[in-house]
Amino acid sequence: MIDDEDGYFGIETHPAAHDIVASVVKSIYNRYRQYVEREDLFQECWAWYYNRSEHYNNLFSEKDTIQRTINEKRIAWQMRRNAERYCRKEKAKKSGYQIGDESFYDTVLLGQLLPHVIASVVDGTVLEQAQNLINDGQPRKPSAPAEGGNLLALLIDIKKAYLKLNVIDKDILIKRYHESFTLEQMAEYLHCATSTADRRCRGSIRRLQNLLGGESPYQ
Repeated sequence: MIDDEDGYFGIETHPAAHDIVASVVKSIYNRYRQYVEREDLFQECWAWYYNRSEHYNNLFSEKDTIQRTINEKRIAWQMRRNAERYCRKEKAKKSGYQIGDESFYDTVLLGQLLPHVIASVVDGTVLEQAQNLINDGQPRKPSAPAEGGNLLALLIDIKKAYLKLNVIDKDILIKRYHESFTLEQMAEYLHCATSTADRRCRGSIRRLQNLLGGESPYQ
């Protein structure tokens, strides 16, 4: 039997798997250390890996260097999502709520609500007024169960997260969502290619999303 940092069940593993498990456990455990034991998280990651070990060992052994790197990143992403699901379930269990009570914000919803949120910061508009404007015949995606249909609560949550962003991200989001810059205008403003401007805009909104809990791990 090998210890938790090397794997479980005595099954031979590819060296890359050890690095990925260690990296995933470190990043996820730092966020959920109040709710899970580090050893349990190691075991969860290794158990998940061993259920797919034959397939993943083949992917790790890919001879093409570029493709092997892509494979490793994909496996790490999948393992991280599984670890995230495990930790969220443990958090819900120990905190006394149901998984369905959790809420997440996708980038489409953030894009719809950000103009109103940023206006409340930049122009001093009242979020209750924004709620009325958004409800004025405009179709919206249904709220998650925890949100209880309360659009004002969403706006307040997003505003709190927005205020935590760094100055550069705030500036990019102001230009894109408050001043309605096109990608071409963003590229000129940021002195970069349009594709780069697009990536930077998406990066800023993803960082906002992360402050709100990240993508849903249950999709």
